[in-house]
Amino acid sequence: MIYSISEVVNVYISQNYSIILLLCMDNNLNHITEMKKFVILAFSLLLLVGCSKNEIIIYESSPGTNDPGNGETSQKEDILITFSASLESRKVTRSMSPMPKGLVSQIYAFETTDRNFNDPFAEGLYSTVSAGTLTGMKGYKMYLSNGSYNMYAFSENSSTYPPSLTDGISAPLKNGVDYLWWENLDQDITASQIHMPIVFQHIATQVVVDLSAGEGLQLDSLVSATILPPTPGASLDIETGIIEATDTYDTTPLNMGKNGFLAQAIVLPTRATTPMSMTLKILADGETTPRTYTGSIPIPGKLAGGFSYVFSAIIDGNSVSFPNVSIKDWTEVDESGNPIYPIQK
Repeated sequence: MIYSISEVVNVYISQNYSIILLLCMDNNLNHITEMKKFVILAFSLLLLVGCSKNEIIIYESSPGTNDPGNGETSQKEDILITFSASLESRKVTRSMSPMPKGLVSQIYAFETTDRNFNDPFAEGLYSTVSAGTLTGMKGYKMYLSNGSYNMYAFSENSSTYPPSLTDGISAPLKNGVDYLWWENLDQDITASQIHMPIVFQHIATQVVVDLSAGEGLQLDSLVSATILPPTPGASLDIETGIIEATDTYDTTPLNMGKNGFLAQAIVLPTRATTPMSMTLKILADGETTPRTYTGSIPIPGKLAGGFSYVFSAIIDGNSVSFPNVSIKDWTEVDESGNPIYPIQK
C-alpha cells in the first residue's frame, strides 16, 4: 500500500504552553508496513491537520497574556464595541442633541456578576472627534467577550478628564462642573461588533436666578452675580448616577454665568434647608457705579441632581427678594435651538 499522509498534533496544556509536533511522511517511500502510534496525555487536546517537512515547532507565551506567539494581541474571540454620544432631551418634541466635538468621557464595562465595581472588565477614555461620534483616545478600542455587561459612562461635559473611580465611587467633585452620566444594564454581547448610543443625563444641579426690577427702579445691566454654593467634595456612585447631597455651604463664592438679567450656576446637590447667600452687582437708573445687593435664596427642601431651579428675584431700591421658585427639568436650548441659560465661566 502507498501512503501520502500528513499529521499535525497541536497540544495545549494548562500552563499556556503549546507544543506542535509536525510529522510528515515523504511521498517517495513506496512501502510502509507499520505506523507508530502516538498517545499524548495533556489537560486539553486539540488536533489540527497540516504538514511541514521534518520540523518540531514550539511556541511559548507567558501565562495571562493573549499573545498567540507572533507579538500581536489576539482578539478573535472578542467583540468590538463602538459608541456615539448625545445629551438628553428634556422636551419630547425635540430629538437628542449630539455631544459637541472635543468633549471627553470615560466608559466602563462591568460583568453583570461583578457587584463590587472594583475591577472593570474594560474601561477607556473617549473623545468626540466630531459631534456625537466617540473615538478612543490614544487609539484605544473596547473589546468585550461574549457575555452580559453593565455599561456606564461619566463626563464633565468638557475636554477635562472625568474624576477617577475607586470601587465605583468617584474622586471628590466640585461646583461649577456639568457632570454627565449614563448607564446601560444587562447588555448582552454576542454579535461580532456592537454599536452603543450613549444618552448622557445631567446629574449636578442648575440654579438660575431671573432678575426683574421692583416699582420705581429701572435695571440697566447685571454686572456680576455670585453665590455661596454647597460644600464641594461630594462623590458620585457610578451604579446609581447619584451625587451624594451635602447639608452645608462653601465659604468661597462661585461666579455665575450671565445672559441679560439671567444668572446661572451649576452646583452639587444639597439637602440644606437654610437659604443660599447671593451677591449681585447691578447698574440701574442710568448710574455709572454698580449697586451691590445681597440676599438669601430660599431652598425648597433640597436641590436635587438633574434638575433646574429657577428663582425669581425682584430688585427694589435697597434690597432683593425671591418671591417664588420653579423646579424644571434641565433645559439648555429652546425649540429654535438658541441657548436659554448663560454659560458659566
